[in-house]
Amino acid sequence: MNTTELKTAAHAAWEEGELAQAEQHFLAALAIDEQDAQTHYDLALLYKNSEPSNWPKAQQHNARALEIKPDDEAAWWNLGIAATANQDWATAAQAWAKFDQTFSAEQLAALSTSSERVAIRIRIGKQQEVIWGERLDPARARIHGVPLPDLEIGHGDILLLDGVPRGARELDGVSYPVYEVLERIYQHTAATYVIEAEVPDESAQDTLFKVAADAKLPIADFDFNVASEAPKWLVVRQYGVAAIEDQPVADLIAAWLTARSDVIIRDVYVAYPEE
Repeated sequence: MNTTELKTAAHAAWEEGELAQAEQHFLAALAIDEQDAQTHYDLALLYKNSEPSNWPKAQQHNARALEIKPDDEAAWWNLGIAATANQDWATAAQAWAKFDQTFSAEQLAALSTSSERVAIRIRIGKQQEVIWGERLDPARARIHGVPLPDLEIGHGDILLLDGVPRGARELDGVSYPVYEVLERIYQHTAATYVIEAEVPDESAQDTLFKVAADAKLPIADFDFNVASEAPKWLVVRQYGVAAIEDQPVADLIAAWLTARSDVIIRDVYVAYPEE
């Protein structure tokens, strides 16, 4: 086959989920024409989207694509993602500079904090959730909320993000693009506790949220989506709380019950990570 036929076969195999076959077709095309920047880019994208991702090879082929075609913005962005995954901070800084995002290699390595809010879509199987985080740099974000336990992501985890937004979410009257998670690159020590309770009214829930805020404990209403569609107040509810040990959660519940004695606690347990 010539290069055109090989690249066509590679994309067809890719669409069928035959990634190893697609890789071989791309490599065969490059063996014929090593100067084909698009094929280097496509192969890098294949390595990026593999399970698991092959970040060293993704970086290698994005870098080669840019040697041939230095003005390819998509290749620069994917180089930045791959370099971040590989902790090659100098290359990541070089890539982000192409988009007027100025970081030193030392800043990227140090995980400097940021006030930039970002919406992140977390998927596992058919389940997904959009949660808010703090954008650390173009490719990384730290989770601020408390994700659903089944998503196997926790508060404070640092995630590698894709560069193409998919959809948007609004918060406080501002629309934010939603970015997909490529993988987790740091797992925080906080566990996700679930508090299952009988909550008589919204005022009781507001009290819980205030107590949690005073204690600086991240909290989420795990029944928000269901409750928002319900015709009346959903009494039995589950809340997620992020904490590194049991005592702050016990103190939170005690303070809540002191303020609202009509709340009934049904169960409290660590849902993620599984013990």
